[in-house]
Amino acid sequence: MMKRLSDTASNAVVSLEARRGADGLRPRLRRLAWAVLVVGLIAGAGSRPAQAQVTAQSLVGKAVSGDAEFQDITSGINRFRDRDIDGCRAMFERAHSNNPKLPPPGVLMSMLWLSVNQLQAARGELEQTVVDYPEDPEPYLMLGDLAFQERRVTDAETLFTRGVSLTDAFESNPKRKRDFQIRGFAGLAAVAEARKQWPLAEQQLQGWLELDPDSASGHQRMGIVRFQLGKPSEALAEFREARNLDDNAVQPELAMARLYDEKNDAEKARKLIELAVESSPEDPAVLLASAQWYLGQNDLAAAKKQTEAALALDEKSLEAKIVRGAIARVERDYATAETFFSSAHTQSPLNFPASNSLALVLIESDNDESRQRALEMAEGNVALHRENSPQQANALTTLAWVFYKLGRREDAEQILTQISQSNQLTSDGAYYVARLLADRGESQRATTILEQVLDREPVFATRADAEDLLKRLTTEASE
Repeated sequence: MMKRLSDTASNAVVSLEARRGADGLRPRLRRLAWAVLVVGLIAGAGSRPAQAQVTAQSLVGKAVSGDAEFQDITSGINRFRDRDIDGCRAMFERAHSNNPKLPPPGVLMSMLWLSVNQLQAARGELEQTVVDYPEDPEPYLMLGDLAFQERRVTDAETLFTRGVSLTDAFESNPKRKRDFQIRGFAGLAAVAEARKQWPLAEQQLQGWLELDPDSASGHQRMGIVRFQLGKPSEALAEFREARNLDDNAVQPELAMARLYDEKNDAEKARKLIELAVESSPEDPAVLLASAQWYLGQNDLAAAKKQTEAALALDEKSLEAKIVRGAIARVERDYATAETFFSSAHTQSPLNFPASNSLALVLIESDNDESRQRALEMAEGNVALHRENSPQQANALTTLAWVFYKLGRREDAEQILTQISQSNQLTSDGAYYVARLLADRGESQRATTILEQVLDREPVFATRADAEDLLKRLTTEASE
């Protein structure tokens, strides 16, 4: 049986105290604010990504030249799509037998499994390839990537190191060897970055860039590392080089602003944001990124100005609609928020931020039909985002608030108990717990939660409501 609300409050307080500054309690708006700028610590920069539309070229990469070798590979891909797994494997084995310069069959199979999000099957193929082709570095490098993505950093280091060792002795295909060398440098650099071993990371990235000076992702990561080493001018130069190599790379001043923001140097971050907008006034992505930063700083006027400028340049921008709706929700302008979230949801029905936010806005309506729609959307999101979904806690939190607003407080309490016990309480969720506690007369516990979350978080969607509740509770306590 689930614990009652008093335990929910205790768990919430413990969670807020024990996890001060942890990601589990950082507001979702602030996470969104830098989503566009992420150039962070990933291991797979040098590897071939899993793709939804797999081709022979995407599987083989630069291992061989020409199309003659791709006939069996393409046939294998088609058989995989037809669920003829044995036939696919047979095609890959024949291709490798005809041309040993190709990657081992198990490597190709693992890429196909990854392309359809079958991680266990992919790992099984790689484990068997280690046995069947013990001198091939690629399965170790791919297993290293998977370990790093799962945050098993020490395992990743061991696997990358083994891959690098095998690469040194690998001579059967110079093109694959060069690819392995790059991936080894990228992987070990990611391990060093994760451990904040910046000099070692710089050394590994330098090795990568010596082999591949035209890698935009390599220069971006070098920019991060050199910033952390106290070399901001060199970091900016790296970001500019990345942008020169790839128009899709993060705008240099925005990348620097993100790094200063992480160091809580808002003044320098703001100046860089202004420079970014000044240098790229017609770039919707830059305008939107600046709007997101201003939103994270609770500068709603500036955030609104930049978002509307981005929408003027690209009225169909899904992300801009969501950010504009978020600004309106923070302002408690629910009519405007509903307009933008409804448009975003219509444009992309499966977009979670759009549907989740729309449910939270609709439940604030006095219209019974809107409130019923909010319930249906919230329940639908919970059904869609079950275990292992990164949106599960958010979906459940929204459903709890919808239940609360509909008078189903026991249902809301049970959900928030679950979330508190799993240490996934968001800033908005903390406010919801405080509301429940206040309703039950447990004002001191509610006050503790509100004081902590307001002290820590400059902006979250229900901050104004939290401030109002804290003011009321404080006034009542002094009377």
